[in-house]
Amino acid sequence: MGHKHDDGQTGKLRNGGTIEKADAITFIAIIELAMQIETTQYTPLIDFLAELKLYNAVDSSTGLVLKTQDGSRVWSHLPSLSFWARELWNERMTHICDPNMEPDQQIRWAKLNIFLAQVTQAADVQYTSPLQVWISDAMDESHMGLCGLRHVFEEGIPPEQLASTAGLLGVCYWIFCAGDRLWENVLNRRRYNKYDGRPGEMYSKRGWKGFERDRWDVWVQGLRDVKAACTSGQELVEDLIDRALSKIEHVMNNETTSS
Repeated sequence: MGHKHDDGQTGKLRNGGTIEKADAITFIAIIELAMQIETTQYTPLIDFLAELKLYNAVDSSTGLVLKTQDGSRVWSHLPSLSFWARELWNERMTHICDPNMEPDQQIRWAKLNIFLAQVTQAADVQYTSPLQVWISDAMDESHMGLCGLRHVFEEGIPPEQLASTAGLLGVCYWIFCAGDRLWENVLNRRRYNKYDGRPGEMYSKRGWKGFERDRWDVWVQGLRDVKAACTSGQELVEDLIDRALSKIEHVMNNETTSS
């Protein structure tokens, strides 16, 4: 995945390891911690990432900033945050819309999404509307929210099945925790590469590349459809969806573009 280090520059540590190994261990630990602790304890972790991205690690023997092979700076680009978030996503993708997913795994998935969404909301993304150009922030993981919304609402999964899945939990928490960021992405027509921004199977001819307004409308309707499909005993799911829809209404009523 392009995450190897160019050892010809500054990659080797004194003990024979690589800076990428240290970088990976750091972010694996942060993500795993987020999936185990209470969500009320996330603030120190998010503050830590905010501080870490201000710091460039410099090789004491060369004076050069340590970088990964793809050019990402350690630590200011938080190189492994997105990498390991994607790894977890790819590992669990086939299970998150399975109602029979183990409860403990559903909880871990929910916590992962809450953490990434809170990190994303705390990011400083600068949008310049005239040219539709944006300057990202190392803490911005909006693309992971997009992945979840695509998988849950664009692949033709029946609403009655979605009501009991970790996938639905994940997207609802993304909307609660990062609804303002997601809506700003829509207002600024944020795009990704062909793979990351692609539409789901049900909408393969739409030509979507990211956060389009009509795509947002599909997600909102998806939430409504799942709520309508809820049956007796799923009041907690209905409440979760109501909270997500309320957040959506709130952010859309504050339709201002960041600069």
